Amino acid sequence: MFAVIVIITCCYLIYYLAQRRHNFWKNRGFAQLQPHFIFGDIQPMIKQKMSFGQVLESLYVKTKMHKLVGIYFLYKPVMLVNDPVLLQHVFIKNFTNFHDRPCNIDLDVDPIQDNLFNTPGKKWRDLRTKLSPTFTSGKLKGMFSIITDCGNVLDKYLVDNVNNGSDVFEFRDLFARFNTNIISSVAFGIDNDCINDPDHIFRKMGVKLFEMDWKKKLQASVAIFFPLLRKIVKFKFTHDDVEQFFDGVVKQTINYRAQNNYERNDFMQLLIQLKDQGFLSADKGETKWAEKEAGSQSGEMKKLTYEELLANAFLFFVAGFETSSSTLSFCIFELARNPRVQRKIQEEIDRVLAAHGNKGFTYEMVHELKYLECCIDEALRKYPIVPLLFRVANEDFRVPDTNLVVPKGTEMMIPVLGIQRNPDIYDNPLEYRPERFLDSSTGSTSETKGCYYLPFGDGPRNCIGMRLAKVTTKIGMATVLAKFNVELVDKSLENVELDIDPHQFIHTPLKPFNLRLTPRVVS
Repeated sequence: MFAVIVIITCCYLIYYLAQRRHNFWKNRGFAQLQPHFIFGDIQPMIKQKMSFGQVLESLYVKTKMHKLVGIYFLYKPVMLVNDPVLLQHVFIKNFTNFHDRPCNIDLDVDPIQDNLFNTPGKKWRDLRTKLSPTFTSGKLKGMFSIITDCGNVLDKYLVDNVNNGSDVFEFRDLFARFNTNIISSVAFGIDNDCINDPDHIFRKMGVKLFEMDWKKKLQASVAIFFPLLRKIVKFKFTHDDVEQFFDGVVKQTINYRAQNNYERNDFMQLLIQLKDQGFLSADKGETKWAEKEAGSQSGEMKKLTYEELLANAFLFFVAGFETSSSTLSFCIFELARNPRVQRKIQEEIDRVLAAHGNKGFTYEMVHELKYLECCIDEALRKYPIVPLLFRVANEDFRVPDTNLVVPKGTEMMIPVLGIQRNPDIYDNPLEYRPERFLDSSTGSTSETKGCYYLPFGDGPRNCIGMRLAKVTTKIGMATVLAKFNVELVDKSLENVELDIDPHQFIHTPLKPFNLRLTPRVVS
C-alpha cells in the first residue's frame, strides 16, 4: 500500500511540476496556447506527422493576432515572433541584442561546424567582415565561367537523354547533382561530373550530410530539447568520414596550388588569400575600412586560420547543396503545372539570347532575366527552403509599446513558412503568381510593414551567399527552359499541394516527382 502511495505521489508531483513549467509564459504576461502534457506545442513533430516548419506554421495560423506568443518545446519555453514590425526589431533595429542564433552544436567537439552560420558574437562579426567581400558582384563575375561550364554539362546531359528517348527526369536529384558540380568546383576547385556519375564521392557525401538515421534523430532531439544534457553528453553531428573527406580535399587543394603557384577564380582561392594575408587583394581598401568599423586595434586584418577556412568551405557546401537544388525543383514543378508562366519565361530567355547573338549566357545577361527572377522569388515565397529562422535574446528585451519583457537567453522562433503564406500579406498565397514580384521586392501589395519576405533572412545576419544562389538557380532554370518544355508526368499533381517530408528540417517534398521534357521549336 505504501508503494502505491509513493507512486501516486510521484506521478502527481511530476504532473504538478510539468503544469507549472507550462505556465512559464502565462506567468510573465504573454499569450500562450494550451500545451500538451510532456509534448508542449510540438506534438505533431514528435509524432513525425508534420515537419518543424509546418508545426510552426500551424502555431502561427492559430496565434497570428498576437505579436509574440510563448510556446513550449516539450518543457522548454520558446518565443514565437509573429509580427513583421517586431521582426524588424529582431533582425535590424535591435540587432545588437539578437545577433546570435541558438547554437545546439558543441563547436569544441564538432569544429567543422564552427562557421559563419553557427559561430556567435564577435567571432561571427570578424568572420562576416572577412568573408563578405568574397560574394561581391565582381567576385561572382570572376566565378561565372565555372558556373556556366556546369550548366553546359547539364545541357548536354538533357539533350543526349531526350534524343535517345529518355525524356522523363526526377529533377530534384538531377538538380542536386548539378549543384554539387558547381559547389565542388567553385568552393573546392575540383571539377567533377556528378550529373553523369550519380555515385561520385562528392554526391555521396552530400547525401550523407542530410541523412537522418536514428542516431542523428536522437542527437538532434537532445540538442534541441535537452541542451543541458548535450553539455554533459558530448557528441558531434558531423560523420567522421564526412569530416575526413572534406579535410583531405581542402588540404590537397591548398597544397597543390601552393606547390604549383596555381591560382583560380573560385571561392577557395579567396579563402586562401584570407588565410595567407588576411584580406582580399582586390578589395584591400574596403576590407581595411570594415576592419576599422569592427573595432580592430591591431591595424592589420587577422588572418583566417586553416580551421576557419575548412569550416566555412564546408558550410558553403552544406548551404549550397540542398537549398539551391530544392529551390530549382520547387520552381520547375510550379512551371510544369503553369504553362502560361513557363512560356513567358521562355519568351524572355529567347529575347535575351537573341539580343546578344545567341552565344550563350554571360553574367550581365543573367541579370536581364527579370521575369525568371520573379519566378524564383515566388517559389521561395511559397516554398521557403529554410521554413523557420532562429535568434536568441542576448539581454532582456522589452517589447516596444508594452510592459512585457522577453528574458535573456530566450530562443526566438520565426515562422517563415507561415508568414509567407499569410493571406493578409499575400493574396491567395497558395497560388503561384510570379507577377507579385514585378513591382515589389517583397512580392506583397498589402500595407504590411516590417520584415515578412524572409527566404534569405534579413538584416546583418542574412544569407551571405544570396547573390550566388540567385545566379546558379537562374542558370539551372534557363539551361532547361531554353531548349525544352516541361510537363508533369503524374497529372494528379496539377491541382494539389505537395506533401512535405516530416523528417527533414529543410522544406523538402515527401516523394519525388517526375517531369517530362519535350524539345522546343525556337524560331
